[in-house]
Amino acid sequence: MRRTIPSACAGALLALATLVNAGAATEKSAAPYSRRNPIVEAVQKTKQSIVTVKVPRPNGGKDLVGTGVIVDERGFIVTNRHVVGSARSVKVVLLDGTESKAEVVLTESAYDLAVLRVQSAKKLQALQLAPADDLLIGETVIAVGHPFGYSNTVSVGIISALNREISMPSGETLTGLIQTDASINPGNSGGPLLNINGELIGINVALRDGAQGIAFAINADTVKHVLSDKLSALKIAGVFHGLACKEKVLGETGDRQRVIVAAVHGDKEVHSGDEILTVGERRIVNAFDVERALWDKKPGETVHLTVLRQGKELTIQLTLAPSDVAIALSKNEE
Repeated sequence: MRRTIPSACAGALLALATLVNAGAATEKSAAPYSRRNPIVEAVQKTKQSIVTVKVPRPNGGKDLVGTGVIVDERGFIVTNRHVVGSARSVKVVLLDGTESKAEVVLTESAYDLAVLRVQSAKKLQALQLAPADDLLIGETVIAVGHPFGYSNTVSVGIISALNREISMPSGETLTGLIQTDASINPGNSGGPLLNINGELIGINVALRDGAQGIAFAINADTVKHVLSDKLSALKIAGVFHGLACKEKVLGETGDRQRVIVAAVHGDKEVHSGDEILTVGERRIVNAFDVERALWDKKPGETVHLTVLRQGKELTIQLTLAPSDVAIALSKNEE
């Protein structure tokens, strides 16, 4: 005898089959795309290098909050001069929550830049300064900071314009600025403006009052110029290397930054036109790297350089002179 399924049971079986099929379809179509896009990669790669800067108010009260960027693993941090004000020491908070006292070692009001030095038991992660002469209007940029105290806030925009000029409340005029429509608010000052590869292309400095989507960053070439000058091997370690360097950009991707010797002072194994690959154990990608590679050296010491000369890699010796050689050379040039 042929059995029939009651209509109620048949309906339940049909509903179950529909759910099973729908589940299978959902399983097949779930999350077809990776969410780890270049922006996510850039943020992940750089987050350890971005710090919170807390500046005590002169008359007490809640600390003023800004942002800073680690530019050397020994604890050197760049931020804005207007963030630290007249303070001689501030507090710095790392990504893991570690809070330390930091000394204000340099303020440069003409560029609205300041350098802090924090003592850390562990090696910090520095952020690489990128070239600024190949920036593209319309390219994607990423700003990270602590707007209104909301720590490690990420915003995305584009480069709206280049070589902007603005007047600061201090009376200084900043030039060569990057204009961006990335969301910048109080607390972002001193933080990084990154490109899609996580390279530091600028330090966020100001927003346009009364406007939306208009903010500015000090370009990385200006930052490198200030750091190379004010934190030179001569000023930090009292050693004179005698090399005038220039930077060269090969392209948009890959190992694209080069440092070329433009001139040599004194009788040295280094030649004008040499491409510097390493100084001691440090790989060189910009002129500031040459200076910080020699911070731990002393006059009379010899350091190994790897250079590329006419397509051939060479290891040569560079003997460091005392500071009075640089002073004498400067007087002769005058």
